[in-house]
Amino acid sequence: MTIYNKIKQKLENFPDFRERRFRRNRLATLALRDLEYEQKFIDGIPLTLEQLAEFASKYDSYRHEYDAVQKDYLNLQGSDYADGKILAQEKQIEFGYEANYHQDVKTLKDYSKIN
Repeated sequence: MTIYNKIKQKLENFPDFRERRFRRNRLATLALRDLEYEQKFIDGIPLTLEQLAEFASKYDSYRHEYDAVQKDYLNLQGSDYADGKILAQEKQIEFGYEANYHQDVKTLKDYSKIN
């Protein structure tokens, strides 16, 4: 079963998985299971650097597919899905970046075409 299909199945069967606040832990668990590292985690056995890198890559794949499934199936989006853009902008501001910086540049370019 592909990661996309696993995520879709989990989102259909477990509505709380659709919410942003549960996403990280659930995706991490799925990635650990997929790599057969879950029991190591439960037993408190540390991962090697190579295993950790493998986990990071697998987690990123799961996160990417999670976003793709929610984009493709509107009924599988959590109640906080629409808040994603706002939360991303708030995080940018928290890190010292100006939110929508590129949008402002794009707007200026559009105005320059008019004049």
